[in-house]
Amino acid sequence: MSQKWKYKPKGMFREVYAEMIFSAESLRINARAIFFALGVGMVVGVIGGFFSRLLGLSDVFRNNVSWSIFLLPLVGLAIVWLYKKGGIKTAGGTDIVVQAARGEQPVSRLLAPVIFVSTLLTHFFGGSAGREGAALQLGGSLAEVVRHIFRLGDEFEDLAVMCGMSAGFSAVFGNQISAVIFALEISCVGMLPMGAFLPCVFSSIVAGEVAQLLGCHAVTFTLVSSPEDALFFVRVLILAVACGLLSIVVCYTFAGVRQLFERFFPDPYLRVVVGGCIVIALTLLLGTRYYLGSGQALIDQSIGQGQALPWDFALKMILTAITLGAGFKGGEIVPAFAIGASFGCVLGPVLGLDPAYAAAIGMVAVFCGVTNCPLTSLVLGFEVFSFCNPEGFLVAVAASFLVSGYSGLYSKQKFAFSKVADSTGTIPKEENIRL
Repeated sequence: MSQKWKYKPKGMFREVYAEMIFSAESLRINARAIFFALGVGMVVGVIGGFFSRLLGLSDVFRNNVSWSIFLLPLVGLAIVWLYKKGGIKTAGGTDIVVQAARGEQPVSRLLAPVIFVSTLLTHFFGGSAGREGAALQLGGSLAEVVRHIFRLGDEFEDLAVMCGMSAGFSAVFGNQISAVIFALEISCVGMLPMGAFLPCVFSSIVAGEVAQLLGCHAVTFTLVSSPEDALFFVRVLILAVACGLLSIVVCYTFAGVRQLFERFFPDPYLRVVVGGCIVIALTLLLGTRYYLGSGQALIDQSIGQGQALPWDFALKMILTAITLGAGFKGGEIVPAFAIGASFGCVLGPVLGLDPAYAAAIGMVAVFCGVTNCPLTSLVLGFEVFSFCNPEGFLVAVAASFLVSGYSGLYSKQKFAFSKVADSTGTIPKEENIRL
């Protein structure tokens, strides 16, 4: 017995020493990656902050210059020409950076200026699109530029893209924590490349702080807390299930409209002109420009004022599907936020929930359903709504993630595990399950 006690401390100290050596070596190896992440954060923070400010001006221009929307088809021609001139696939979109985050394909350094200009043109002249697609692509492309400046090899390409995505999301949205989780979670659901965790943290924080210095701030809301009892969770669960089903409709509507445009108008120039004309016609028919742009006005009214019309979510979904399906640029996430918020604001009071809180639940639940990113959705709910009734968001994200199935905005996204709690619980990594 005495000999056993004699050798235990020696073995324990050896293990502690080995762990300390490993930690020191890890810091040494990652030092270059961390400095690189700081550089990405600075560059993307400046460009992303400037980009975000211009997007804010686009709302003022679009709403005050009545004739601007009639130039949308002409603007579409310019966007298609820019992509062809730069040799960039027009159909790839955010899927390009999703694949690049797994190291499956490179990101063009020309993507940054092209997506920057194309998204601004779409927003200034009346397209109904978001901004996160541009933020992710802008960040990924700029990170590639910084990688070449730092002379990092191709083995760092996936790390560069993830740092760029987290920096872009943070600079444009202002949600620094959500940006990190989203960059790690988006490419393969169920697997987080934790080796990129610390660099992504640095790039996200630096980019967010730089963007704030340029006058960009995160969107946050103050909600009224609801009493949490059994009936409250039942109501939230019903709303979340409805939002999960709605997310399937959103994804298939976006994909279906895009396929219809490509089928009936194979020429991208004709396609974008026809799409622009349809957006103009619908806007004139509706008599309002409320559904154009990113949809931030819908979000503010649904969550900030607790008001939404029953058809708001459907009209926003249709106009966004036409805009993006025709070839205009932007993103789908902020429109998905708007769709979920307006839907939750309408359905929530029917279930007995506060309309503003229900709008917040709808926004997060639909985001989870269309992106298949439950961790990001949960963190986003906590970050934007200051941990108001966090258990409600937890239930909503879990239910929406399960109900939404394997549909999603990003066709190149992969699933490492099954969503169903069966006897195996996993699916082979090489399979990419899609319904």
